[in-house]
Amino acid sequence: MAVALIAASIALVVRDQLGAIDDARNSWGRTRRVVVADVALEPGGVVEVTEVDRPAAMIPDGALTEWPVDAMLRQRVAAGEVLVDLDLATLPGPAALAEPGTAVVALSDPLTRNLTIGLEVQIAADGLLIAEDGVVVDLVDDVVFVAVPTSDAATVAAAAHAGLASLVYLP
Repeated sequence: MAVALIAASIALVVRDQLGAIDDARNSWGRTRRVVVADVALEPGGVVEVTEVDRPAAMIPDGALTEWPVDAMLRQRVAAGEVLVDLDLATLPGPAALAEPGTAVVALSDPLTRNLTIGLEVQIAADGLLIAEDGVVVDLVDDVVFVAVPTSDAATVAAAAHAGLASLVYLP
């Protein structure tokens, strides 16, 4: 009799807890399917994502409902983060990963090693800093494509054409 009483008490507690979980889930409202990063993602790298259901109240504006076939990632995304349209680069070529308000300039640097897309750099020529805010957006052999503010692009392009442009790496 004591065992039956204990079992019944446990069953009531479990039922109450499950009811509380359902009540909490229902309090969030409806859910929507969104794309979530499986692992930490890097710009231009391999994309590992999953479609999951999340409460609508937790979904940011512009959340993706599916991963576009030809899209690339524009910026870093943390594991478990919901991907949004601003995370995508859909333009072709080196400018695909550049931010609005920037222009992409190609620099030839045969000594470049271990660069990664998304690395922040500065560009110097003849001992002068000609672009303070640069981001590596593509790498092809010894050519480094760097997005710089549009106001610096012509100067950087002229220095690159003359073979004077040098990348300055920031810690």
